[in-house]
Amino acid sequence: MDTTRIFESETTKYIASEADGITLKTRLWLTIYHSVLFNLSCVSGFLLTVCGIFRMRCSPKSIEGQVVLVTGAANGIGREICLKLCREKCKIIVADINFHEAEKTAEDIRNIGGEARAYKLDVADFEAVKQLREEILKDFGYVDILINNAGLLAILTLSNATPEQIDRVVTVNVTSVVKITKLFLEDMVKMKKGHIVAISAAFGLSPISKTVYGLTMFALRGFMTCLNQEILINGWEDGIKTTCAFPFYTATRKELTDYTESLNL
Repeated sequence: MDTTRIFESETTKYIASEADGITLKTRLWLTIYHSVLFNLSCVSGFLLTVCGIFRMRCSPKSIEGQVVLVTGAANGIGREICLKLCREKCKIIVADINFHEAEKTAEDIRNIGGEARAYKLDVADFEAVKQLREEILKDFGYVDILINNAGLLAILTLSNATPEQIDRVVTVNVTSVVKITKLFLEDMVKMKKGHIVAISAAFGLSPISKTVYGLTMFALRGFMTCLNQEILINGWEDGIKTTCAFPFYTATRKELTDYTESLNL
């Protein structure tokens, strides 16, 4: 998931002591436990990636000419996805709350011979999402591939987060994904084809102490798993596919972080 940051107060300190109710020994065991879980997740992710590479080499899927909507596409992972889609000769919809950066990404794609158009979109505003769908239908037709990439990286513990921050992070990272997916899934069912992608994070596989962010990554994983089951039960699996990606630490562009920090979330 492409990210922006909400930082903890720099005055917050954690001191391991028995007075806190957590002994140093307990904290050590917790650290070891989470380290083991995290490393196992990394190993499993690596093995899945290797298997995926071999599968792609054996049976590559052509997506040439398909209409792809990427949210959070102006910077970071979203931008790189768009550039990769350009090489696959897709028609790319670059959607982001930061329209200026989205237009730069779309222009970069057009400069190398690709087809792309930028749209301003706050994924938390469902009316704006519905309006975007209407514009896409007019400009491109139905969306073949939906990539839910927009999100907030909330570096917050539950005890330090305000109710407003929790609402905002859950709305952007989870609720918006569910609503956007529902909207475009309806079109895919009509077309009897499509692909829905969610960009989660490695922390959707292994727990972290930043509860607010971690819960949204686990929620995305659960949502995509349940969605896949719904597609199977309804008999849509031959035409409609789902993918949930769990990227590890990624160096995203600084403009993304600076922009969202300016929103004072």
